[in-house]
Amino acid sequence: MSTWRVILACFFVTSSALAMDVPAVLVFSHTEGFRHDCIESAAQELHEIAEGHFTVEVTEDPAEFTPGNLTRFDAVVFLNTTGDVLNDAQQEAFSAYLHDGGGYVGVHGAADTENEWPFYGQLLGGAWFITHPAVQEATVVVEDAHHPAMSHLPERWVRTDEWYEFTANPRARVHVLASLDETTYNVAGGMGDHPIAWTVPVGNGAAFYTGGGHTKEAFTEPAFREHLRDAILWAIGDGWIDLIQEPGMGGWKGSEQWLDVEAVKMNPEEPGRLLTVSASDNSAAGIFVNGDGHVPNLLTESEFGDVELHLEFMVPEGSNSGVYLQERYEIQVLDSWGKSKPQHDDCGGIYQRWDPERDPMGYEGHAPRVNAARKPGHWQSYDIIFRAPTFDAEGRKIANARFEKVVHNGIVVHEDVELTGYTRAGKSGEEVASGPLMLQGDHGPVAYRNIRIRRISSPSSEE
Repeated sequence: MSTWRVILACFFVTSSALAMDVPAVLVFSHTEGFRHDCIESAAQELHEIAEGHFTVEVTEDPAEFTPGNLTRFDAVVFLNTTGDVLNDAQQEAFSAYLHDGGGYVGVHGAADTENEWPFYGQLLGGAWFITHPAVQEATVVVEDAHHPAMSHLPERWVRTDEWYEFTANPRARVHVLASLDETTYNVAGGMGDHPIAWTVPVGNGAAFYTGGGHTKEAFTEPAFREHLRDAILWAIGDGWIDLIQEPGMGGWKGSEQWLDVEAVKMNPEEPGRLLTVSASDNSAAGIFVNGDGHVPNLLTESEFGDVELHLEFMVPEGSNSGVYLQERYEIQVLDSWGKSKPQHDDCGGIYQRWDPERDPMGYEGHAPRVNAARKPGHWQSYDIIFRAPTFDAEGRKIANARFEKVVHNGIVVHEDVELTGYTRAGKSGEEVASGPLMLQGDHGPVAYRNIRIRRISSPSSEE
């Protein structure tokens, strides 16, 4: 092959690879009702917000909503859309796109859109726009500081915008990220409990809504720009949240005696302990370590229901910990290297329930199908799909918690395991629809890293 052909071939391969690596976002701003005068300038600002993170293609054309065209995009932003903007075929294409793993971000007027389309109502938690007072300053109360679109914000975020009130409170149907303190501004009618930003899982995809974004100035406001950028990145990433976002242990309870370090390994002189390397000023930490093995359990401030969870852990010789979904249902973490017949209390096991009035007192433990444990001192991983218990309108439990799948070091060790109640050492009392993730700290040294979680839709919501 001639030299110029080699160069040309390399150029096309490199360009294609780069194009594939950069997420693409469709910004849709078609209106059939009120048209915000910020749309054109906001679309331009989104190009700047996207720089270095994703590409932006802006359209007013609903004909872009076809199955083949939507596959070009990792997320779709409804930028101050109003009215009925999609026909039946376009709605079907967009619904399928989200269920197949696409992302949606609705900005402000997106809540004044598609009022007769039930699926779109799911993205809003049934909270369509109904009225608003004049543009004014108000205080936004951040409720989930773990979410990447909120983690840079103060607990009470004071800003100016047009504050929508909604036809219904979406809280029971969405995960609320932030709400308005109605005592800090002049409301129109008032909602009392007033969510203003939230997320909703949709099939394999994810949906985000923020009530901000009425004014041109909003899109030049640094905190709002970061809020919007990270919302789009979250939607591109199918709704995954990194629970270890920055050096430090923000968003976790019980962390006072845990360490956040840069590196860890098993101590060759004392194989039952771990050696750590603290992070320098110029390097990231990101590994949570229980050094002496007798510290409080670590719990997220955020609560979760149905989730996918990925985490990685290291145990030294003979050590013991556990990963508790909703603080109640344990997947065991243990040095189980070399055991030929693993039990429920070995690594990868679903720990047994416990009742001192029974004989035997321990029951309903589930051993892993195979011992997938690695040698002590080596990093291991869990990938878990967990279904929370469900309850009827009167609070009666109508479905048990369930581990839909547990993958240990790439090997499936459990599928479709039902739990009639909390496992031993889990939080006692009534079961709940959502609860924190808990990492056990009082049974031995352990290290955790790369903890990521994703809220997933319940099977009933997809019917």
